[in-house]
Amino acid sequence: MKILLLSMLLMIVAIPLETWTQLNENVLRYEDTEWSNVWIPSANKSDLPRVLLIGNSITQGYYPVVETNLKGKAYVARYTSSSGIIDPVLHNEIKNLITHHKFDLIHFNNGLHGIEYDSAQYEKGLKKLVRLLEKHGQGAELIGATSTRVLPGYSGWKSDELNLKMVEIRNEIMFRICHENGIEVDDLFEVTVDHPEMYSGDKIHYNETGYQALGRQVTSLILKKLTNNNNTN
Repeated sequence: MKILLLSMLLMIVAIPLETWTQLNENVLRYEDTEWSNVWIPSANKSDLPRVLLIGNSITQGYYPVVETNLKGKAYVARYTSSSGIIDPVLHNEIKNLITHHKFDLIHFNNGLHGIEYDSAQYEKGLKKLVRLLEKHGQGAELIGATSTRVLPGYSGWKSDELNLKMVEIRNEIMFRICHENGIEVDDLFEVTVDHPEMYSGDKIHYNETGYQALGRQVTSLILKKLTNNNNTN
């Protein structure tokens, strides 16, 4: 009798766990290759403000421009990844990074990966990311960033119309959530939206001119924030 009761209890516990696992597997959508990249220069120095850029391969592309423009004014690190906004890997890696390394300012974006996630999932993931940055960022000032346009003819996603709509909706969510949390938004979408000549041949990444333009925009807002902080202190 005891063995029978124990077996029934195990079955009751196992069913929800199995269901949760299946749901989790059904929700997460991975790309063919998942990757992440962390780069923290001058990690042993504290004589200048420390800045962290969070994003994807486009962030990785304009990172050298920002680092060069802020030379002598701030140390610039980066965390770039292919993980979509609801992927626990993204949140765990960022939490680990900002818990063990202190940054004065964090500039973050996530919008061009995880294309299978709908707007509700994206919003839920972005809210979770903002809470994580506020809780574990050790007082870092936050700047959200919109995602950049995808040119017509890009073959990596869906139709041109759906590609544009997805980016627009995610950018609207970025603006709204940042506004609700008192976070300024760096509107990178507007920097290149009307400049197809700045794009590379794949219609989603950029040539040197494009990365320079994005890097100047990011640098400008970071400098404004750092200057205001110095004047306040």
